[in-house]
Amino acid sequence: MDLKVKIENSAQAVIFYELIPPKQGDTAELEQNLSFIRTLEGMADAINIPEIREEIRKGARRSRLPERIEPRAFAKAIRTAGMETVINRVTVHEAASEQARWLTETYNQYGVRNLILVGGESRSIVYPGLSVPEAAARARTENLEFLLGGITIPSRSQEAARIRQKYTQGLRFFTTQVLFDSNDIVDLIQGLNGLDVRIFLSFAPISDARDVEFLQWLGVDVPKNVSWAIAQVGEPDKAVDKTIAQASKILTDVFDHLPPHPPGLGINVEQITRRNHEPSKRMLDKLGGFYRHLLQARYSYSGSTGVV
Repeated sequence: MDLKVKIENSAQAVIFYELIPPKQGDTAELEQNLSFIRTLEGMADAINIPEIREEIRKGARRSRLPERIEPRAFAKAIRTAGMETVINRVTVHEAASEQARWLTETYNQYGVRNLILVGGESRSIVYPGLSVPEAAARARTENLEFLLGGITIPSRSQEAARIRQKYTQGLRFFTTQVLFDSNDIVDLIQGLNGLDVRIFLSFAPISDARDVEFLQWLGVDVPKNVSWAIAQVGEPDKAVDKTIAQASKILTDVFDHLPPHPPGLGINVEQITRRNHEPSKRMLDKLGGFYRHLLQARYSYSGSTGVV
């Protein structure tokens, strides 16, 4: 089944696995990634490929991020492994004409059909490029039939209104930041009652304090009790089990508090770092099965009561 059809059918389970592109010119790493992706058949519906950029964030990294191949080039290689892809594009860094060229090339030459549009990291920075709505409008102007998505930050003020506005501008699905509690995401889902959109809840395994530090650098709000619990566990495998259990609890809370006409729900499991290949696959397996069970129960119940 085509990914667009799956995403637009709220009763259909849809699972993303988020994988960082390999380093530029590292053919061995590329082949390792493709071999790993082949093992995900039946576990994930698409590989979600972020665009990695050095940005100004709270706190400095110890070293610069390595240069990586373009998400669209990685996506083209992944299709040879038989998996659908979704790529992320930060819209704000290139001028409008360059962004239009990129969109056309990506659609026609790279065969990309599923695109997440990402804005700048701060409203206080003046960027030379397009906002997310402007980039979506440019894709329509160029007659490029992308399935467009965006990023949502559940803790942000008026986030449900932001999503509703972006929906009118052509965005049909959104991935959250990595979640560590259910309060904000439950409120967001309830605020989207009646909207025909898909929200992908993002989760990531944490093996040790380095993962916590990296997530915080990415701008993820990692609660102090989570950091403390990971430090107390000590062993990486036990830390991963704890984050999988926490993710399952968040999913349970979300499904237990759905509004009458909720948006479609999906999950997005992130690898974060290469050392989390196997932990993320374990999370994908366990959490994916649990999510499918919850979704099936939800729509079986809806069907039995006449609720659509």
